[in-house]
Amino acid sequence: MVYFQTDYLLLEYHVASQVLLSQWYGKCSSLQYRQALIRLIRLARELEVPYAIMDSRLLTSLHPDDMAWTRDVYAQAFKQLPLKRSASLTPFDPAAHRQFQQVFINRNYPPPFETREFDDLTSAYDWLISEQ
Repeated sequence: MVYFQTDYLLLEYHVASQVLLSQWYGKCSSLQYRQALIRLIRLARELEVPYAIMDSRLLTSLHPDDMAWTRDVYAQAFKQLPLKRSASLTPFDPAAHRQFQQVFINRNYPPPFETREFDDLTSAYDWLISEQ
């Protein structure tokens, strides 16, 4: 079921497998970026999703202000979701990939659920549902 779709992001929930998919398609404004991530957090809480895929392959590097917001606000809220597993797809943009790792690969404050990085959507989805 599609919950949100624009030219820069798709938020889709697969009811049968209980997987929430966020798939970035391209660049957007700072306001659009933040509002989309807030929407993702709210949806994940509302649906109590156990599995999530963040497909950031087409996401470009973030402005320093958005990077700080992602680290200080979004990442903290994401780590509090009722997830069992979260899969992420590595951004193609090397700068965006470094930023992603700075935010989500924090050994001092790891999420309370399993996480793993993948290069393709099929592998990520298969890993998530393999637990079921």
